[in-house]
Amino acid sequence: MDRILSGLPFIIGTAFELYEFILFVYCLMSFIPSLYGSSFGRFVASLVNPLLDLIRKVIPTTIGFLDFSPIIAIILIQLLQKVIFMII
Repeated sequence: MDRILSGLPFIIGTAFELYEFILFVYCLMSFIPSLYGSSFGRFVASLVNPLLDLIRKVIPTTIGFLDFSPIIAIILIQLLQKVIFMII
């Protein structure tokens, strides 16, 4: 049981870092809009859009053509990760 609990922070940290990377890829895809139509782009968007849509409903994050919801999402993910690690 101790081995499982000692590996749990690593697994949780890796999951958070992977999701942050997916958010980063989603942001990079905005430079080539045709990527959103590809199967890879639709897959990435299906992983990221639920969180971004939730943030957009709560906080107005669009200023002109700029959308700050991915930045807010990364900040929230990092805060959530720190809270979880404090609890563990």
